[in-house]
Amino acid sequence: MGHWTKHPKKEGEEALRLIAELGWRIEDPPTYYTIKCPCGAHQRQVHLSPSNPNYWTQTVRFVRRVCPPEQQEDV
Repeated sequence: MGHWTKHPKKEGEEALRLIAELGWRIEDPPTYYTIKCPCGAHQRQVHLSPSNPNYWTQTVRFVRRVCPPEQQEDV
């Protein structure tokens, strides 16, 4: 596990773990988690309690699409 406050839902914690493994930095929430890419060009607010049942899958896809590992090595 990274150095962020544990997410109360299992799916949320798993998504945060995957995002951290992809090299993104996770900042603890007052209201949202903030995830920041390794190249520093991208960031996103991540909800604590999303209403969309596909939210976590879509968030991980966003991370992979926006700043894939091969792009991180070039920066």
